[in-house]
Amino acid sequence: MKSRPCIAHPGALLCVIFSSISCHAQSLSLDSVVVSASRTEQRVQDALPATTLITSADIDAAQAPDLPSLLRTVAGVEVTQNGGLGTASSVFLRGAESRHTLLLIDGIAVNNLNFGSAALEQVPLNNVERIEIVRGNVSSLYGSAAIGGVIQVFTRSGSATPKVSVSERAGSDRLHQFDASVSTPLGSSTRLNVALESIGTLGFNAANQNELPGTNPDRDGYSRHAASLGLTQDLGVLGGGTQSSSLGLRLRDSRGAIQYDSQYGPPNQADVARYAERGAVLDGKFLLSGGLSLNAAVSRSEDDLNASVTAYPYWVNSSSTGSQMGLEWKFATGQRITSGYESTQQRIGSDTAYLQTSRQQDSLRLGYQADYAQSQVQLNVRQDKYSVFGSADTYYAGYAWRITPQWRVNISSSSGFNAPTFNDLYYPWGGNEALRPEHVKSSELGLQYATGGQELRAVLFHNRYTDLIANDVNYNRVNIGSARNQGVELSYGGTLGNTRVHASATSQDPIDLITGQRLTLRAAALANLGLGRDVGAWNLDANLSYSGSRPDGNHTLAAYSVLDLSVRYAITTELNATARLQNVADRHYETVYGYNQAARSLVLGLNWQPKF
Repeated sequence: MKSRPCIAHPGALLCVIFSSISCHAQSLSLDSVVVSASRTEQRVQDALPATTLITSADIDAAQAPDLPSLLRTVAGVEVTQNGGLGTASSVFLRGAESRHTLLLIDGIAVNNLNFGSAALEQVPLNNVERIEIVRGNVSSLYGSAAIGGVIQVFTRSGSATPKVSVSERAGSDRLHQFDASVSTPLGSSTRLNVALESIGTLGFNAANQNELPGTNPDRDGYSRHAASLGLTQDLGVLGGGTQSSSLGLRLRDSRGAIQYDSQYGPPNQADVARYAERGAVLDGKFLLSGGLSLNAAVSRSEDDLNASVTAYPYWVNSSSTGSQMGLEWKFATGQRITSGYESTQQRIGSDTAYLQTSRQQDSLRLGYQADYAQSQVQLNVRQDKYSVFGSADTYYAGYAWRITPQWRVNISSSSGFNAPTFNDLYYPWGGNEALRPEHVKSSELGLQYATGGQELRAVLFHNRYTDLIANDVNYNRVNIGSARNQGVELSYGGTLGNTRVHASATSQDPIDLITGQRLTLRAAALANLGLGRDVGAWNLDANLSYSGSRPDGNHTLAAYSVLDLSVRYAITTELNATARLQNVADRHYETVYGYNQAARSLVLGLNWQPKF
């Protein structure tokens, strides 16, 4: 069934907010700091690339079951999912391909090497400190896969005082979830954080048998077990510096199983895929004299997928082992130079005999950032060299002019690339070792109003993609694609009266320049409105999302709007009760053809945080 748009036009939402700001703006003193937009600390409103910050408090208030649910609330972000919790998801930032979004966890890339995408649906939220989303091409900062943008997840480090949190949730489709975390100092200079999560659900029938005949009409369940550990050692003041340096170790492990329905094999077959994602990061932050700081890290990231119960079983493993070093020099007031070197060894293993199973990537980057009284400058250049197909050079050049202390206009130009995956290059059936990287040329013009905790931003963007990798008539991978997306993105975050508001609207035109058709699964219009309010012991949050119609192959997916509500009640200072009602209007909709999304569902929970 088609759901009617909840707004007449995406821009109407922001027009109302814009006209209200002057009489309702509150100063929240939210000098929130982000690092993803420039690879150096800056206030979120000072970032030139459009950046959204989701804090742990935002995650708690939303009670979102997974990372894709959170990302649906961010401007310019479109999320698709092949069913419910835990099913394969894709994210499109400003109309870019899903493989053009880089997922980082504690600074380490976790996109898999066979498909080039990231398993967003497998990222636990119980140990997340904050999430930073940069929209637009930042390949000159992060290299391959960042031409659509970056999603960076930061896990919690140990606290200076003991903290304990235990929560239990249960809900529709026999959902059960248990989370526990402990954060505590170990002596005067060592801090420890440990988190555990267990989640499972019987799920619902994800496949639409009318559209995918021959699939099993059973429930498609999901389970995940995750654990993480963070250890931080303060080193005190080094080398004549004025701030403490530190060493950190972060370990994570997430694994589980997802049931799904394939059109291959008997219709009563219950397909099951098992997955695991592991990571380890040892990093050091050394603050030295003369405004000089050094960051260094060694890391390993690994993911496994084993589709053992299906008509055509397979398994695949990809791993990256890397080291990186970065220097930052604050040589004058408001001015800094950043530089870095990264080296990564990438490997893939599978029951499929790939023609080559490893490659080396080495990268150099250099940046300059300045914040003067009335203007800002950001310049970045980067070179990435791969052992299998040569090098790629990228740049970012951004400038902003402060018309008044609150109003700013900014402009930027950038280039980016996306490296071919192991599947693209070496898959025995259709792989092509002669493939070149995909490329993008991007430009933006933005206007921003920011004061205190209020931020309103409008961005005109234009992205031109060339050498896109696709299949030819013989299903061989070749550089034949060309695409363009241009549009306007409006976003607002702040407080109107006593109500917290985040709102966005995007109007875009993502076009395949070869066929002249709209890009697959990309809507022309997106919008989101989130409201939150504290009333005594109650915390109330609502989120309304809208997506326009989208093509998927020979089919057109109908537009939809979905309303989610969440409530938190403080029973005592240590015990909270929570409730989340998802898809309040019980809309039937699809984000991918043939796959149902969750109907109306309710999740109830208790959270205990004892005081010490």
